[in-house]
Amino acid sequence: MRRVLVVCYGNIYRSAFVGEYLNTHLAGRCEVRSAGFHATENRPSPPGHVTMSRDFGVDLSGHRSRLIRVADAEWADTIVLMDRHNRAALDALGIDPAKCVWLGALAPGPVEIVDPYRLDEATARAVVSRLEQGSRELVRRISQQPS
Repeated sequence: MRRVLVVCYGNIYRSAFVGEYLNTHLAGRCEVRSAGFHATENRPSPPGHVTMSRDFGVDLSGHRSRLIRVADAEWADTIVLMDRHNRAALDALGIDPAKCVWLGALAPGPVEIVDPYRLDEATARAVVSRLEQGSRELVRRISQQPS
């Protein structure tokens, strides 16, 4: 079974959304974890993001943030990241770049997917739309691979 780790800075917006999307659409095909680099764990996704994510079919009401651990990265055979800051943090942990997939490369627009923290609602919704598009394409690609 494939093991996918999804990372972003805080694990309350981007990686939370993508992790839950993958868990829903790849159930029984992949094990999925999400984590972030923010030192404070157990934070919920903000209410507005929970509501917006629900509009895209993703339920984050029970999500709580996790801090990435080296063991998570070693466990994963694929690590999905959002931006150059995530890439640098993974490099600092000594993670093999061959494991990494930029989610933005699977959706229209730039390779980096910006953090929606403090963005206005319309811009944040555009970010969530890109998260959904990239996640959908990742599901399609994983589903095409032999089990």
